[in-house]
Amino acid sequence: MSSDTSHDRLIGTVSLILDRMVHVRLTAVGITRPDVIDRVPADPFTFWEQSRVHNPHAIRVNREWESLDGPRWRELELEGDSEGPGGHWGSRHLIATAHIRREPGPAPFVLLLHGYAVPQTTYDRWLAKQMRLRGAHTARLDLPYHLRRTLPGQRSGDGYFSLDPAHIRATVRQTVEDAAAVIAWARAEVSPDVSVVGVSLGGLIATLLAAHLELDRVIAVAPFCDPATTLSQRPPTPSLRHLGMIGEFSGSWGPDRASAGRFLHSTLSPLVARNLAPRTPGNRITLVRAMQDLVVGPDPVTELATAWQTDLWTYPHGHMTVMSAGGIARRIADRATTLRDDPDLSVAV
Repeated sequence: MSSDTSHDRLIGTVSLILDRMVHVRLTAVGITRPDVIDRVPADPFTFWEQSRVHNPHAIRVNREWESLDGPRWRELELEGDSEGPGGHWGSRHLIATAHIRREPGPAPFVLLLHGYAVPQTTYDRWLAKQMRLRGAHTARLDLPYHLRRTLPGQRSGDGYFSLDPAHIRATVRQTVEDAAAVIAWARAEVSPDVSVVGVSLGGLIATLLAAHLELDRVIAVAPFCDPATTLSQRPPTPSLRHLGMIGEFSGSWGPDRASAGRFLHSTLSPLVARNLAPRTPGNRITLVRAMQDLVVGPDPVTELATAWQTDLWTYPHGHMTVMSAGGIARRIADRATTLRDDPDLSVAV
């Protein structure tokens, strides 16, 4: 047996174990279970026409201090109004952390969007550091119901998803609007050159941003780009029970995977990226496909890449292990921080 074959089998085994662990962990993340579920199909055009993506809330610099990266950098805490379901602080306020270069000169701004139910920002901080080592400004946005926007007394991610598709649509739209607000602030105050890098759920948000805004680069790693297919077709039995397709809440979306898939495709169609035409040209979009992904699956990523004619990077990894694939961080950082050919590019500080 060759060493390459042994290595591939090891990656496959580790990928399988970690992705199964992800499914187990996700059954512990709280989802709302309303008495009434909105079963009305949603039209993608009407849904996004009603959003604030093109008229985002203003961003405020709440605090500023010298970054641990040294005196060349300012670290900012950004806040702004936000509109989403729920009445807690995090549903009404966005919060992000930015690192801005002090020196003037051309440099891109990279917005990083984390995955679902992340308990901390270790990976995102590390990836942002790789961008700054290449001279880019960076920002990390806390998604609704996550991190500093977590529901009081609950865990990061609790409440983001629901058995009610209307709630899912609302939280995802809120997340896209929040990210659009940070992008608008960055273009006005930092750099006209803006990239977005998203992982998993963050990858979904990155693709929806690409559908509505013209960005300089978009990189989506194992993106949750077809929620209807992923939520109905990928989960194992414990997750199906958690999502209400079997057990106590059975029938919430349908009596089986096929009927649940049809229901979700009609009610979550605004969130399926390939249903939308991208404002960001396909040659500026990079999708990362993990061929052994048990969480999102490789097929939705393949279908989106084909529909949008994007660049497609393929790795023999799972949903979790692809983030640590050999050389991927360097490849992402290089792609995200390559300046477009624009002699008028400047930075306001």
